[in-house]
Amino acid sequence: MDANFSNFHLNLDLSLEQQLRMSIFQKSVREMNLEEVCSLLLDASKLLMIKDNIIKGLIEQDLAQ
Repeated sequence: MDANFSNFHLNLDLSLEQQLRMSIFQKSVREMNLEEVCSLLLDASKLLMIKDNIIKGLIEQDLAQ
């Protein structure tokens, strides 16, 4: 691994703001029907894949410089 990443720390904890948003989201999901939940899950999965592609593209762009 590159020496620039030797002190890299991955934080998997949610901030207080994120915890609050997650709590609100959980309450909203409990009020949805199965079709709405499935649609939301598919949309969220697609957005995560797009986010991965953006991050991958930025890393590749940075490494190419």
